Amino acid sequence: MRRTFAALVSLSLFVSSVAAADPPHIVLKNEDLKFTLYEADATRGFYRGTRFDHAGVFGHVEFAGHKIFGPWKGSHDPTNHDDIVGPCDEFGIEKALGYDDAKVGGTFLKIGVGVLEKPIEAQYSFANKYKIVKPLEWKRSEPVVDGLLMHKWVGEQKANGYGYRFTKTLFVSDKKGTVITLEYALENTGEKRITTDFYNHNFFNVDGDAVGPYYSFAFPWEPKAKELKGKFADLVELKNKEFHFRAKIPNSDFVMAGLTGFDPQAKADRQFDMRHEPSGVSVAVGHSYPFAKFNVWGIVTTICPEPYMAIDLKPGEDTKWSITYTFTQEKK
Repeated sequence: MRRTFAALVSLSLFVSSVAAADPPHIVLKNEDLKFTLYEADATRGFYRGTRFDHAGVFGHVEFAGHKIFGPWKGSHDPTNHDDIVGPCDEFGIEKALGYDDAKVGGTFLKIGVGVLEKPIEAQYSFANKYKIVKPLEWKRSEPVVDGLLMHKWVGEQKANGYGYRFTKTLFVSDKKGTVITLEYALENTGEKRITTDFYNHNFFNVDGDAVGPYYSFAFPWEPKAKELKGKFADLVELKNKEFHFRAKIPNSDFVMAGLTGFDPQAKADRQFDMRHEPSGVSVAVGHSYPFAKFNVWGIVTTICPEPYMAIDLKPGEDTKWSITYTFTQEKK
């Protein structure tokens, strides 16, 4: 039977005492759940790349004696585009705001990161290291809400007619069990229309276990794969609303595909479950937004389901959405 761990009680928050060289972070802890949040710091932050937003960057999550979302790369360079772990957000994977209009040496805007300089290159790439001309300045607060432990980040920036106000709130509740909730709000404060997308990369792994048959995903819809890349066709099986591996991903290979089969208008379709058989750990991930597309990418050290949301905001318009992570363990 599946058992949801006890509600979050006796919550405590403490700022870790770290050496000067360590990235600044905080640790959230209760009886059953413990996880790290790295500060958005332009000079000392754990993640300072130009792809993912810098607020509320996770370290691993400890639950039921297991570690979820652990490191997946052998070394760490905080300025690399993907030297990050856990749930992390990106806006505009294919193109940042104002990139096409910017001349070489000019600037464009990456939501959640800052004002970036356009180099000599054929096209925008999320994997490139762009010069940050002006990092986004974040204001973090800890709103006092009865029954909740909450952290809130707000960042505002304008450049070349584009402007936005981005708010990201993380909280855990003592009333809903082992649930981490992320709430988002994006307002267009500029003169130009914002047309982009958003997704969470979800760098899943459990206890450093290699990605293979021990991992699976369950959906409320029947997934079908398109645009298969790497070893996806050889290693992945989709049936009975589940995603399974036939074998471990080889060290030098990867899997990638788009998944279809969901109904964007059906609220029940906006979720998936990650399951790890040896630990019995499951993470149910729920979304308030309709999926525009759904990609999966993985290597031997991490498997990443990526549900996308389309964003189209005229000046003055805003939008809000949320993602929840519910941790459970099957009793053996």
